[in-house]
Amino acid sequence: MKALVYQEPWKMSMQDLPRPVLQPGEVLIKMESVGICGSDVHGFTGESGRRAPGMVMGHEIVGKIEEIAAEITSLQVGQRVTVFNVLSNHAPSPEEGDPSFLNKRVVGVNLGTRGAMAEYLAIPAVNAIPASEEIPAEVSVLAEPVAVALHGFHRLREKSIEPNTIAIVGSGTIGLCCLLVAKSLGHTKIAILDLIEEKLARAEKFGGQTLQIKKEDTASGVAEKIESKLGTKPDLVIDAVGMEASFGQAFQMVSERGNVLLIGNLAKKVSFPLQDLVSRETTLVGTYGFDHQAFKDAVEMLPAIKDELQTFIEGHCTLEEVPQVMTALAKGEQQALKIVIDFPS
Repeated sequence: MKALVYQEPWKMSMQDLPRPVLQPGEVLIKMESVGICGSDVHGFTGESGRRAPGMVMGHEIVGKIEEIAAEITSLQVGQRVTVFNVLSNHAPSPEEGDPSFLNKRVVGVNLGTRGAMAEYLAIPAVNAIPASEEIPAEVSVLAEPVAVALHGFHRLREKSIEPNTIAIVGSGTIGLCCLLVAKSLGHTKIAILDLIEEKLARAEKFGGQTLQIKKEDTASGVAEKIESKLGTKPDLVIDAVGMEASFGQAFQMVSERGNVLLIGNLAKKVSFPLQDLVSRETTLVGTYGFDHQAFKDAVEMLPAIKDELQTFIEGHCTLEEVPQVMTALAKGEQQALKIVIDFPS
């Protein structure tokens, strides 16, 4: 089978690899659509340090079952599935241990796993989640970022946090998914802020109030603007950017006894406003990736938000074109909310 293999930073090669041989409990998936994630681009350049030579990347996965191990009765050949891409380190099935990204074994991300930038992928059957045939395969690719957002709200619910007013910092893929998930869960008072006007236009179409900020704006200045926009300080601020500036803005914006949800990949070192955290009794909640339940719930949510998600997809490419596309994305020569790799049927 054809597979795109990571060689070294900025270099991938197309290789002919053996088609996976099924092990007990596994299914073989023939790829339909695979998303290019921002983390794939960071891995391609060597920036993240999370991709190793010889790996096949790709972790946003939709395909059809080509072959099933004899003992599997819950799935069928020809059925479309999307892939819960976390492999369990500590339990024989996700239901028993509900593994999350805390396991740190993600298909196509971590050493020892093979991803979906190939014609076929073998995975445990429990990781194959049936996907609706009523929506395009490329839309089901977005189950993963929707699950990231949904897992954040699950983390809030675990702590009995039910916000009334929400501010989202950042209108990229994760920020927009947070907006869509919040609306799907019944929240109505939501504002989203970003530096780029064009990105906010999409958020406005999705029903969020929007606020364009400037690089020179102070954190306190942003806080005043968001309070004016919402009519009150938000009791939940979601940082979907993960930079020091957005981190500081979140703490300035949130109400007393409010909540800050960190859902972006936070920079390794930031200045932490510890006195604000204590004196204003702010609750800080971290969330990383998603777990099995959040992923299943996200797949079920997709049909209700399919039209909005369809607008995320701003480009397509073949498997052969991926290195060129990755290079262009990494250098800033091409920009897209989501590019999908198309596989022949």
